[in-house]
Amino acid sequence: MVKSVWVWLIIGLLFGIPAMSHAQTVATLATDVQSDQRAAMHSSARDDIASHPNVSRYQIVSTIDPVARTWQGQQTLTYTNQSGVTLDKLYFRLFPNLPDLGGDLTITAASVAGVSVPVQYEANRYLARLDLPTPLAAGAQISTTLDFITTVPDNVGQSLYGAFNHDSQNLALASAYPLLANNPAGIWEIEIPDTKGDLVNSPVAVYDVTITAPLGYSIVTTGTATSSTRTDTDQQIHVVSGLQRDFMVVATTLAHVSTTVDGTTLNVYYPNGNLRGGHLALKFARQAVHLYNSMFGQYPYNELDMVAVDAGTFYGVEYPGLLLFEQRLFNKAWFFESIVAHEIAHQWFYNVIGNDVQTHAWVDESFATYAQVLYREKIWGASAATIERNGLIAQYAKLQARKSDGPIEQHMRAFTLYSYNVLAYAKAALYLDAVRAQVGPEVFAQAMRDYYAAHRYKVVDGTAFVGAVQSACGCDIQPLYNQWVLGQ
Repeated sequence: MVKSVWVWLIIGLLFGIPAMSHAQTVATLATDVQSDQRAAMHSSARDDIASHPNVSRYQIVSTIDPVARTWQGQQTLTYTNQSGVTLDKLYFRLFPNLPDLGGDLTITAASVAGVSVPVQYEANRYLARLDLPTPLAAGAQISTTLDFITTVPDNVGQSLYGAFNHDSQNLALASAYPLLANNPAGIWEIEIPDTKGDLVNSPVAVYDVTITAPLGYSIVTTGTATSSTRTDTDQQIHVVSGLQRDFMVVATTLAHVSTTVDGTTLNVYYPNGNLRGGHLALKFARQAVHLYNSMFGQYPYNELDMVAVDAGTFYGVEYPGLLLFEQRLFNKAWFFESIVAHEIAHQWFYNVIGNDVQTHAWVDESFATYAQVLYREKIWGASAATIERNGLIAQYAKLQARKSDGPIEQHMRAFTLYSYNVLAYAKAALYLDAVRAQVGPEVFAQAMRDYYAAHRYKVVDGTAFVGAVQSACGCDIQPLYNQWVLGQ
């Protein structure tokens, strides 16, 4: 995520590229893959589905009503207990009920293995607890069914969260379904998240989602639509996600432009009347995806969407396979290019390689921010990279002048909003720059590729990249980590 309090120095140019209809893409897909999650994966990554047989599986059959601002559905979760202990309850997170999102998510009925159970709300309705009729042993599997209705606030994008908001063109539904809480070692991670930054920690799962909505809207989601049907008034799409950490939906009336890069379709839903801005965003996205495929490793999905929204609290925010951008950025080419480069990098660092965005927020933000420097260097040359890097240096120097420096490795709650934006973004990126300066660009590039290959679909902390670098260089970078990250 790039918060709107954050300012970098940017440089950019304006070009356009041809468009291709997303509706045509859906229509040409075979309908016999509706339950096949491989349909959402890049051709090079389709076998990754079979190698992750025990991930959680969400099946959602639902209806979107943009006028009522609701998403109503029935969710069936198939869950394999990989916590290592016997469980007597399940917790679901209801992100729309957080005060800073301003919405509502209510579970109207619940069952476990076909047995009706009551829903116990906790933590001001951020959590929904289901007590299991029979304890769930380690390694055992269970199915839960939840009927839910989510209501989105109206026109609060400038004051609350534009990714969960109804504006004049979009109904944005960020994390708007009951999402199972993490339980990696028998301890439920159910702390209410701090809303300074990103909210959702989740292992990879697969989603099979059917959405009915009125005609006149494009239904943009995580994953790939495998089929679509229409009546005189409604449309229905079926979507599979592939291996993703969350599921995002936007119902939009915006027009879009599209292209394909390295086997992945890119779609940009641009602000009304700003086709030039749409082509500009598409150009930046195409350049970034192609560059990161070679620099980090292949993007493992066959689609990536970008949508313009009304947002006052962020410039850009990442969700799996779907990025949201403040609509006014489409007129600010210099700044916009870095925001696009940053948010697209999050598809590698947050989505494919996960981290705890509350306790180790800097891990993904460091790579996404430093990707801006690497992008400038490869696309526009050394002088452009210097400008980008100098912007980060200036931000960090300002923080130091205020005597507000501190370790990068802190829980989100320990930061102020200002220190979070500088330490977790600028200083963390400069740590990576210091690593690259010590080991050299070629070794650093090899370490990035090794890091991505070794930790795809996993959850890591900052030490994982230390290991990748030290293996690539045969040297010791722990002193840099201690200095920059731990503040020692």
